[in-house]
Amino acid sequence: MKDFKHFLGSVFRYRWYIAGNMAFNLLYVLTSFFSITLIAPFVSVMFGMIPPVESLPGFHFNVDTLLQYAYYYTGVIKQTYGVMPALVMIALAFVGMSILSNAFRYGAMYCLAAIRSGIVRDLRVHFYTHMMSLPLSYFSEQKKGDLLARVNIDMGEVETAVVKSLQSAFMEPLYVIVFVIGLFAINPGLSLVVLLAFPVILYVMGKIGVYLKRKSEKTQMMLGQIVSMIEEAINGLRVIKSFNLIDWSHRNFSDYNKQYVRALNGVHRRRDLSGPLTEILLVVVTMAVLGFGGLWVLDGRMSADMFVLYILLLIRIISPAKHTVNAYYNIQKGRAALKRIYSVINEPAGEDSKPGALSKRSFDREIVFEDVSFSYADSDTPALEHVNLRMEKGKTYAFVGASGAGKTTMVDLLCRFYEPDSGRITIDGVDIADLKREDLRELIGTVSQFPFVWHDTVANNIRFGKENVSDQEVEEAARKANAHEFISRMPEGYGSLLGDNGMTVSGGQRQRITIARAILKNAPVLVLDEATSALDTESEVAVQQALSKLMENRTSIVVAHRLSTIRHADNIVVFEKGRVVEQGTHDQLMSLNGHYARYVALQSL
Repeated sequence: MKDFKHFLGSVFRYRWYIAGNMAFNLLYVLTSFFSITLIAPFVSVMFGMIPPVESLPGFHFNVDTLLQYAYYYTGVIKQTYGVMPALVMIALAFVGMSILSNAFRYGAMYCLAAIRSGIVRDLRVHFYTHMMSLPLSYFSEQKKGDLLARVNIDMGEVETAVVKSLQSAFMEPLYVIVFVIGLFAINPGLSLVVLLAFPVILYVMGKIGVYLKRKSEKTQMMLGQIVSMIEEAINGLRVIKSFNLIDWSHRNFSDYNKQYVRALNGVHRRRDLSGPLTEILLVVVTMAVLGFGGLWVLDGRMSADMFVLYILLLIRIISPAKHTVNAYYNIQKGRAALKRIYSVINEPAGEDSKPGALSKRSFDREIVFEDVSFSYADSDTPALEHVNLRMEKGKTYAFVGASGAGKTTMVDLLCRFYEPDSGRITIDGVDIADLKREDLRELIGTVSQFPFVWHDTVANNIRFGKENVSDQEVEEAARKANAHEFISRMPEGYGSLLGDNGMTVSGGQRQRITIARAILKNAPVLVLDEATSALDTESEVAVQQALSKLMENRTSIVVAHRLSTIRHADNIVVFEKGRVVEQGTHDQLMSLNGHYARYVALQSL
């Protein structure tokens, strides 16, 4: 309920459009009502059921006065011009009222268009912006396909089920209210019979609505799982094919898809049941009105023209009442999608700088880890325990150790992708937790084991969001990264598209493009996280040459499994089960004949 209220709060931003929509809807309903009231004087005067009104009554804003005016002018037209001209003029009045009412209806839809598109746009931007501010720990616990389903399918459900129902939610209840007021003005007794049906309709709506909300939430979760299965199958297609598991994959997907379809059919059938039930109830009410009203006409307690008008007004209520019920059910169904969207939006952001954070644009002396400990949320084993390390400006530091020893965790903590459980990390004596997060990351350039490139041109991938960077600067960065030669051979040069995840280039070429990106960033601290571990020997040589140029005059932190790449580091730090067990130069560590020497011997073998 809180999420839905928050959503309605975002709708209120468009209050002027809402006010315009409601005003046009009110005018549409009133003109529709007035046009129908012309039926009564038309029937009575044309067929001589009652004598025409001889003089105009005093004006009062009620149905009786309106009918007296209509009786008077209809009689004048008949007496002056005859029956046929009067029929034509009445028909023209109907057409005129219809044009006017539909013009008002278009005005309401015109205002609603801005509301519909604006609400979905704002919600999608809010979702994306907040998702980008969430900590990495959140994404390690979520399926990427499910998140994609929320921003795509659930957002579409909100637009279809909620936003498109706003017109019905704004107009149809107003239509019903105005026409019910008209019914009471004509005959309160018969209107009480109509009113008795509303509690039954509301009860049925409530029961079906609760079911729909609960089951719709389940089906949306199942649909998110289906998207996740498709996304995982695409990513793992090579493995699935190599293990001959296409039939197994198809069977799993097909079985789960059948479960989803069964659940979805239940939702559709319950929702579709609401329309016929509502119509049956209204038809029963109409038949009761016909019975009671017919008796009253025969007894002389109600005129025939008023009875005809009453029936017409009652019939016109049926369609808006059905639309109101459908809008209610659609909104209930959409609330399930809103709940899934807001479950992400309501997650605490982990990327916001704390109030009063300091700005720091330079790295002058050293980076220090002071008694730092850290554990991942889903693990009972500490990733780092009481780590103390000092790294001076301008030197190269290498982190080595077995997988899971804590090397990459050190880098992630330095970049503030995670926060330490205890201890602190300082840059030039300032705790990085006190710095603006964006300033901290501007000081650090990263080249990772899995280079990421956009489905964009080579030049834009090297720029990577930096504005006011000339083509000459891009080319210079590519030359330093040993990438200019292969880029020049591409069909469109620096304007060539790299494809999805850079599939049009090799792994080594993709890595050199990311190195050029890091060169262009020109950060004083450089992090190389297994930057050559996934490359063949020839590509490794080209990338290593590019990295050597990148590391010049920078403080470099190298996470490496291939020990040959870090022999000349100023300080090699050896990690074992989250602790620093050795550190020193290559020669110093070899003389210790400890962990590092064992790693070197194993790689030599």
